[in-house]
Amino acid sequence: MSYGEELRGEVQEPVEVLFDRHYVRLGDYEVIDDGVLGFHFYVGNFDCDGVQHSVDENEDEVAVAVITGTREGVDACTDDAALGSVDVQLDEDLGNRVVVDLRERL
Repeated sequence: MSYGEELRGEVQEPVEVLFDRHYVRLGDYEVIDDGVLGFHFYVGNFDCDGVQHSVDENEDEVAVAVITGTREGVDACTDDAALGSVDVQLDEDLGNRVVVDLRERL
């Protein structure tokens, strides 16, 4: 899938510590580069909410979970929503493998 920059949203760097974590339903993604997938999702205010991801690869598929939650040290959040993205580095190029939602296995 290929999307314009305006639909990609602001790329977020994964953070180590998140509170009130929840899995995002995987939606649109794009192949950014060989072995890099960009996943798009809605998240709260970037100053409040952070993102993490988990990947499980085999020869047939790439299972990805995108997790959002509250950043460490944040006391209060607004109800803002923003389109965000996270780039996920794969161990190998995607090739013919299918991308599936890892959260369905957890």
